[in-house]
Amino acid sequence: MRGLLLLGTLGIAMHAVAQNALFRSYAEYAAAKGEAVDGAIDVEPSWGRFAVVFAKEGREQRIATRKVWGFMNNGALYRIEPQGHLPVRLMAQGAIWYWENGLAHLRMQRDSTAAAAVEYGQAAYLSRDVQGPIVPAVFKADDSSSPSAKFKAAWPAYGALLEQIGEGGNMERVRQLVVEYEVAVEEGRATGP
Repeated sequence: MRGLLLLGTLGIAMHAVAQNALFRSYAEYAAAKGEAVDGAIDVEPSWGRFAVVFAKEGREQRIATRKVWGFMNNGALYRIEPQGHLPVRLMAQGAIWYWENGLAHLRMQRDSTAAAAVEYGQAAYLSRDVQGPIVPAVFKADDSSSPSAKFKAAWPAYGALLEQIGEGGNMERVRQLVVEYEVAVEEGRATGP
């Protein structure tokens, strides 16, 4: 039940911004000063990279994902992760922030489906907060140089959780582990950062 409440509070905790808005920086997001757009936002491959696609004043516009901090799409917050410049969708926030593959979520929203395959990037990602680095939820035992390994070294309080996540092959398991961790921190059974 608490897990459902955790995921349900996401919509309440978001800033009072337009349902669909583009943020070029964290400062724009924090100030709720995003650029309102007409209709839904999408991200598409474009010349070997990715572009944010949206309509403004009746005209389609494209901006390279590397030039965007994030966006709100139908009320859901997406950020652009730094390694592949791919969108990730915020799914849970608290002691740790849990993100899922944004391209899959955008496809599910666009096509009104319950699931979509992950074609680019990873299935799940983590961050310490809304503005900090986002890393793939892939924590290999022998890795010491990837962004995920650096995240693990910087936040030892997450150690047990990240060990359980391991190589992150099962998104449903990662999602459940994050919810269990949040509940454990809330109940005092685990240490938050």
